[in-house]
Amino acid sequence: MHGFAGPKVPHICENKEKGWKMETKVNTSRTVLPVEPRIAVVGIGGAGCNVINDIYWADGSIDTIAINTDKDSLRRTMSDKKVCLCRDVIKGEGAKGDVLLGERCAKAHIDEIREVLADHDAVFIIAGMGGGTGTGVAPIVATVARTLNMITFMIAVKPFSFEADRMKIAKAGISKVSAICPMTVVIENDKIAASAPNATMDEAFGMVNNSVVRFIGEKKKQISEAMCDHLRSLGSLIEDRGETHSLSAYAGSVA
Repeated sequence: MHGFAGPKVPHICENKEKGWKMETKVNTSRTVLPVEPRIAVVGIGGAGCNVINDIYWADGSIDTIAINTDKDSLRRTMSDKKVCLCRDVIKGEGAKGDVLLGERCAKAHIDEIREVLADHDAVFIIAGMGGGTGTGVAPIVATVARTLNMITFMIAVKPFSFEADRMKIAKAGISKVSAICPMTVVIENDKIAASAPNATMDEAFGMVNNSVVRFIGEKKKQISEAMCDHLRSLGSLIEDRGETHSLSAYAGSVA
């Protein structure tokens, strides 16, 4: 089931054609105007959806998507789109740490996941590792994004070392998503907390969220520059009147 949040800053990109297609004006000197990539950020589970709240307000040009098995957590999340997994089966009460259940729920909603990811150039998938939803659902979402030929980043949040029961599950989950998505970044809560030993738990989580927001902003800029570079390389093929060009073949070239 899809859900939508309230009004937000209008998106800069309005072109919804599939693939990398945008109206690009090129002058006689072959100068390419700045390109705004269509980017989606997907928050999965409690940790992922928590980060989505910050991103939703930080950048109006990014599509935010919240995916969860916990209906209450999902309701509190501010995002452009929401996907509640297996509401009728688990009654919106979460995966209860069951990774296999999270995976099965994602597979049951795979068409819905594909639908909300479609028409984007790149996606950032954020999930806390060690729980049932984040660990079980993230590999499925990453696989769908890759099949859609999207530039795919995985941001995996590793639990604190004192969460021993979650750590083993988290390590297995990180290994799995890393095999699917080469551009996987692991954020270690321990290191964030160590950088500010006097911070409260809420402040520590806020620092984690801020680091993710900064990372996405930097990568978004790099993607935009790479798209412009590809357009410049095609300058001799672009007529001065400005045309629509598909760059889907280059989607996997940005590191």
